[in-house]
Amino acid sequence: MHYLMLDTCVFLDISTRKNDLPIVAALESLVNSGQVTLVIPSLVIDEYERNKDDVADKTRKRLSQEFKQVKSVISEFGGDDKDKAIEILNDVNARLPLLSEANYGTIARVEKLIKESVIYPVSDTAKLSSVQRALDKKAPFHVSKNSVADAIIIELFYEYISDNDSDENVFVFITHNHSDFSSKDHRQPHEDFSEIFQKDNMHYFNNVASAISLIDDEFLEAVEFEYDFTEQTRGLSEILNAMGNTSDRVYQNWGDREAGISDREMPNTQVVCHAKFPYSRL
Repeated sequence: MHYLMLDTCVFLDISTRKNDLPIVAALESLVNSGQVTLVIPSLVIDEYERNKDDVADKTRKRLSQEFKQVKSVISEFGGDDKDKAIEILNDVNARLPLLSEANYGTIARVEKLIKESVIYPVSDTAKLSSVQRALDKKAPFHVSKNSVADAIIIELFYEYISDNDSDENVFVFITHNHSDFSSKDHRQPHEDFSEIFQKDNMHYFNNVASAISLIDDEFLEAVEFEYDFTEQTRGLSEILNAMGNTSDRVYQNWGDREAGISDREMPNTQVVCHAKFPYSRL
Protein backbone atom coordinates (compact mmCIF):
# COMPACT_ATOMS: atom_id res chain seq x y z
CA MET A 1 0.00 0.00 0.00
CA HIS A 2 1.13 3.53 -0.76
CA TYR A 3 0.37 6.00 2.03
CA LEU A 4 0.38 9.63 0.93
CA MET A 5 0.40 12.58 3.32
CA LEU A 6 -0.27 15.92 1.59
CA ASP A 7 0.55 19.27 3.15
CA THR A 8 -2.19 21.92 3.39
CA CYS A 9 -0.65 24.01 0.60
CA VAL A 10 -0.90 21.05 -1.79
CA PHE A 11 -4.63 20.64 -1.17
CA LEU A 12 -5.22 24.37 -1.64
CA ASP A 13 -3.21 24.48 -4.86
CA ILE A 14 -4.85 21.50 -6.56
CA SER A 15 -8.26 22.90 -5.56
CA THR A 16 -7.76 26.15 -7.48
CA ARG A 17 -5.49 25.38 -10.44
CA LYS A 18 -7.24 24.23 -13.61
CA ASN A 19 -4.03 22.57 -14.81
CA ASP A 20 -4.10 20.36 -11.71
CA LEU A 21 -7.47 18.77 -12.53
CA PRO A 22 -5.70 15.63 -13.86
CA ILE A 23 -3.93 15.41 -10.49
CA VAL A 24 -7.27 15.43 -8.65
CA ALA A 25 -8.69 12.84 -11.04
CA ALA A 26 -5.61 10.62 -10.66
CA LEU A 27 -5.80 10.74 -6.85
CA GLU A 28 -9.50 9.85 -6.99
CA SER A 29 -8.79 6.86 -9.23
CA LEU A 30 -5.83 5.62 -7.17
CA VAL A 31 -7.79 5.89 -3.93
CA ASN A 32 -10.86 4.17 -5.42
CA SER A 33 -8.74 1.34 -6.80
CA GLY A 34 -7.12 0.73 -3.42
CA GLN A 35 -3.59 1.53 -4.57
CA VAL A 36 -3.33 4.65 -2.41
CA THR A 37 -4.47 5.66 1.05
CA LEU A 38 -4.38 9.33 1.94
CA VAL A 39 -3.29 10.01 5.52
CA ILE A 40 -4.35 13.53 6.50
CA PRO A 41 -3.50 15.13 9.85
CA SER A 42 -6.50 16.78 11.48
CA LEU A 43 -4.42 19.95 11.58
CA VAL A 44 -4.21 19.96 7.77
CA ILE A 45 -7.98 19.55 7.49
CA ASP A 46 -8.57 22.48 9.84
CA GLU A 47 -6.17 24.67 7.83
CA TYR A 48 -7.79 23.66 4.55
CA GLU A 49 -11.31 24.42 5.77
CA ARG A 50 -10.15 27.77 7.11
CA ASN A 51 -8.44 28.87 3.88
CA LYS A 52 -10.19 27.20 0.93
CA ASP A 53 -12.81 29.90 0.25
CA ASP A 54 -10.29 32.69 0.63
CA VAL A 55 -7.89 31.06 -1.83
CA ALA A 56 -10.67 30.45 -4.37
CA ASP A 57 -11.81 34.08 -4.07
CA LYS A 58 -8.25 35.37 -4.47
CA THR A 59 -7.87 33.24 -7.59
CA ARG A 60 -11.04 34.76 -9.06
CA LYS A 61 -9.92 38.31 -8.24
CA ARG A 62 -6.44 37.68 -9.63
CA LEU A 63 -7.81 36.41 -12.94
CA SER A 64 -10.17 39.36 -13.19
CA GLN A 65 -7.42 41.88 -12.42
CA GLU A 66 -4.98 40.31 -14.86
CA PHE A 67 -7.68 40.40 -17.56
CA LYS A 68 -8.26 44.13 -16.99
CA GLN A 69 -4.55 44.89 -17.12
CA VAL A 70 -4.02 42.99 -20.37
CA LYS A 71 -7.08 44.58 -21.97
CA SER A 72 -5.88 48.05 -20.96
CA VAL A 73 -2.44 47.49 -22.50
CA ILE A 74 -3.91 46.13 -25.76
CA SER A 75 -6.40 49.00 -25.98
CA GLU A 76 -3.57 51.50 -25.74
CA PHE A 77 -0.78 49.80 -27.68
CA GLY A 78 -2.50 47.05 -29.69
CA GLY A 79 -2.18 48.66 -33.12
CA ASP A 80 -4.27 47.59 -36.11
CA ASP A 81 -5.20 44.17 -34.71
CA LYS A 82 -6.29 45.33 -31.28
CA ASP A 83 -10.02 44.93 -32.04
CA LYS A 84 -9.54 41.22 -32.74
CA ALA A 85 -7.43 40.85 -29.59
CA ILE A 86 -10.06 42.61 -27.47
CA GLU A 87 -12.75 40.36 -28.96
CA ILE A 88 -10.75 37.33 -27.80
CA LEU A 89 -10.30 38.87 -24.36
CA ASN A 90 -14.04 39.48 -24.10
CA ASP A 91 -14.54 35.79 -24.83
CA VAL A 92 -12.15 34.96 -21.99
CA ASN A 93 -13.91 37.41 -19.67
CA ALA A 94 -17.25 35.74 -20.39
CA ARG A 95 -15.80 32.43 -19.19
CA LEU A 96 -14.40 33.73 -15.90
CA PRO A 97 -17.61 33.02 -13.91
CA LEU A 98 -17.53 29.44 -15.20
CA LEU A 99 -13.92 29.08 -14.11
CA SER A 100 -14.79 30.39 -10.65
CA GLU A 101 -17.64 27.90 -10.36
CA ALA A 102 -15.26 25.17 -11.50
CA ASN A 103 -12.96 26.02 -8.59
CA TYR A 104 -15.72 25.31 -6.11
CA GLY A 105 -16.55 22.10 -7.95
CA THR A 106 -12.93 20.99 -7.59
CA ILE A 107 -12.96 21.98 -3.90
CA ALA A 108 -15.92 19.63 -3.41
CA ARG A 109 -13.95 16.79 -5.03
CA VAL A 110 -10.93 17.48 -2.81
CA GLU A 111 -13.18 17.54 0.26
CA LYS A 112 -14.50 14.12 -0.74
CA LEU A 113 -10.92 12.82 -0.98
CA ILE A 114 -10.21 14.18 2.49
CA LYS A 115 -13.40 12.64 3.88
CA GLU A 116 -12.36 9.23 2.54
CA SER A 117 -8.81 9.47 3.92
CA VAL A 118 -7.32 8.27 7.20
CA ILE A 119 -7.75 11.24 9.54
CA TYR A 120 -4.70 11.34 11.80
CA PRO A 121 -5.12 13.28 15.07
CA VAL A 122 -2.46 15.56 16.51
CA SER A 123 -0.69 13.68 19.31
CA ASP A 124 1.11 15.00 22.37
CA THR A 125 4.23 13.19 21.14
CA ALA A 126 4.19 15.18 17.90
CA LYS A 127 3.72 18.42 19.82
CA LEU A 128 6.66 17.69 22.13
CA SER A 129 8.89 16.66 19.22
CA SER A 130 8.00 19.93 17.47
CA VAL A 131 8.98 21.92 20.55
CA GLN A 132 12.32 20.12 20.62
CA ARG A 133 12.87 20.99 16.96
CA ALA A 134 12.23 24.64 17.81
CA LEU A 135 14.70 24.56 20.69
CA ASP A 136 17.32 22.95 18.46
CA LYS A 137 16.65 25.43 15.62
CA LYS A 138 16.13 22.53 13.25
CA ALA A 139 13.95 22.67 10.15
CA PRO A 140 11.31 23.91 9.75
CA PHE A 141 12.50 26.41 12.40
CA HIS A 142 15.58 27.34 10.37
CA VAL A 143 13.66 30.27 8.84
CA SER A 144 12.38 33.33 10.69
CA LYS A 145 8.68 32.50 10.95
CA ASN A 146 6.24 30.62 13.13
CA SER A 147 6.62 27.06 11.83
CA VAL A 148 4.93 25.14 14.64
CA ALA A 149 2.17 23.78 12.40
CA ASP A 150 4.70 22.64 9.78
CA ALA A 151 6.79 20.93 12.45
CA ILE A 152 3.75 19.10 13.85
CA ILE A 153 2.75 17.89 10.36
CA ILE A 154 6.16 16.38 9.59
CA GLU A 155 6.34 14.83 13.07
CA LEU A 156 2.93 13.26 12.54
CA PHE A 157 4.21 11.79 9.28
CA TYR A 158 7.18 10.30 11.11
CA GLU A 159 4.91 9.00 13.84
CA TYR A 160 2.60 7.34 11.32
CA ILE A 161 5.58 5.68 9.63
CA SER A 162 6.86 4.35 12.95
CA ASP A 163 3.48 2.82 13.76
CA ASN A 164 2.84 1.27 10.34
CA ASP A 165 6.20 0.49 8.78
CA SER A 166 6.53 -2.81 6.90
CA ASP A 167 8.16 -4.11 3.75
CA GLU A 168 4.81 -3.93 1.91
CA ASN A 169 4.11 -0.27 2.72
CA VAL A 170 5.46 2.85 1.02
CA PHE A 171 5.17 6.27 2.69
CA VAL A 172 5.16 9.55 0.78
CA PHE A 173 5.19 13.11 2.07
CA ILE A 174 4.22 15.84 -0.43
CA THR A 175 4.55 19.58 0.06
CA HIS A 176 4.83 22.71 -2.09
CA ASN A 177 6.40 24.56 0.85
CA HIS A 178 10.04 24.21 -0.19
CA SER A 179 11.27 27.02 2.08
CA ASP A 180 10.35 25.09 5.25
CA PHE A 181 10.81 21.49 4.14
CA SER A 182 13.24 21.28 1.21
CA SER A 183 17.00 21.45 0.88
CA LYS A 184 18.64 23.73 -1.68
CA ASP A 185 17.56 21.14 -4.20
CA HIS A 186 13.79 21.55 -3.74
CA ARG A 187 13.25 17.96 -4.79
CA GLN A 188 15.02 16.73 -1.66
CA PRO A 189 14.04 17.08 2.01
CA HIS A 190 16.02 19.38 4.28
CA GLU A 191 18.95 17.58 5.90
CA ASP A 192 17.33 18.04 9.31
CA PHE A 193 14.69 15.53 8.17
CA SER A 194 17.22 12.89 7.14
CA GLU A 195 16.17 10.56 9.97
CA ILE A 196 12.59 10.54 8.68
CA PHE A 197 13.48 9.70 5.08
CA GLN A 198 16.38 7.33 5.68
CA LYS A 199 14.71 4.12 4.45
CA ASP A 200 14.01 3.19 0.84
CA ASN A 201 10.23 3.03 1.39
CA MET A 202 10.02 6.62 2.69
CA HIS A 203 9.84 9.36 0.06
CA TYR A 204 9.72 13.14 -0.17
CA PHE A 205 8.23 15.04 -3.14
CA ASN A 206 7.60 18.69 -3.89
CA ASN A 207 4.76 17.89 -6.31
CA VAL A 208 2.00 15.32 -6.58
CA ALA A 209 2.83 14.34 -10.16
CA SER A 210 6.21 12.91 -9.17
CA ALA A 211 4.61 10.97 -6.32
CA ILE A 212 2.06 9.45 -8.70
CA SER A 213 4.89 8.50 -11.09
CA LEU A 214 6.51 6.59 -8.23
CA ILE A 215 3.35 4.47 -8.00
CA ASP A 216 2.77 4.12 -11.76
CA ASP A 217 4.94 6.08 -14.19
CA GLU A 218 2.31 5.94 -16.95
CA PHE A 219 -0.84 6.52 -14.91
CA LEU A 220 -0.89 10.33 -14.84
CA GLU A 221 -0.01 10.56 -18.52
CA ALA A 222 -3.13 8.55 -19.36
CA VAL A 223 -5.30 10.84 -17.23
CA GLU A 224 -3.78 13.97 -18.79
CA PHE A 225 -4.41 12.49 -22.25
CA GLU A 226 -8.10 12.20 -21.39
CA TYR A 227 -8.24 15.83 -20.26
CA ASP A 228 -6.45 17.02 -23.40
CA PHE A 229 -9.47 15.86 -25.39
CA THR A 230 -12.08 17.37 -23.08
CA GLU A 231 -14.29 19.84 -24.92
CA GLN A 232 -13.82 23.46 -23.95
CA THR A 233 -16.57 25.99 -23.27
CA ARG A 234 -17.64 27.97 -26.30
CA GLY A 235 -16.52 31.56 -26.49
CA LEU A 236 -18.93 34.48 -26.21
CA SER A 237 -18.73 35.27 -29.93
CA GLU A 238 -19.56 31.64 -30.84
CA ILE A 239 -22.58 31.64 -28.55
CA LEU A 240 -23.85 35.00 -29.86
CA ASN A 241 -23.38 33.89 -33.47
CA ALA A 242 -25.24 30.65 -32.81
CA MET A 243 -28.07 32.56 -31.13
CA GLY A 244 -28.20 34.97 -34.09
CA ASN A 245 -28.39 32.13 -36.60
CA THR A 246 -31.12 30.47 -34.57
CA SER A 247 -33.18 33.67 -34.48
CA ASP A 248 -32.78 34.17 -38.23
CA ARG A 249 -34.05 30.66 -38.94
CA VAL A 250 -37.01 31.04 -36.59
CA TYR A 251 -38.05 34.38 -38.09
CA GLN A 252 -37.59 33.06 -41.62
CA ASN A 253 -39.84 30.13 -40.84
CA TRP A 254 -42.42 32.44 -39.23
CA GLY A 255 -42.34 34.72 -42.31
CA ASP A 256 -42.83 31.77 -44.65
CA ARG A 257 -45.84 30.63 -42.66
CA GLU A 258 -47.32 34.14 -42.77
CA ALA A 259 -46.85 34.15 -46.54
CA GLY A 260 -48.77 30.89 -46.77
CA ILE A 261 -45.82 28.66 -47.58
CA SER A 262 -46.25 25.33 -45.81
CA ASP A 263 -43.59 23.09 -44.32
CA ARG A 264 -44.45 20.59 -47.06
CA GLU A 265 -43.38 23.18 -49.68
CA MET A 266 -40.26 24.13 -47.68
CA PRO A 267 -38.85 20.73 -46.74
CA ASN A 268 -35.46 22.07 -45.70
CA THR A 269 -36.76 24.67 -43.25
CA GLN A 270 -37.16 23.75 -39.61
CA VAL A 271 -38.18 25.71 -36.56
CA VAL A 272 -35.29 25.69 -34.14
CA CYS A 273 -36.29 26.33 -30.53
CA HIS A 274 -32.91 26.30 -28.90
CA ALA A 275 -29.21 25.98 -29.54
CA LYS A 276 -27.22 23.20 -27.93
CA PHE A 277 -23.71 23.85 -26.68
CA PRO A 278 -21.14 21.24 -25.65
CA TYR A 279 -20.74 20.33 -22.03
CA SER A 280 -17.42 21.45 -20.58
CA ARG A 281 -15.48 19.62 -17.91
CA LEU A 282 -13.43 22.45 -16.42
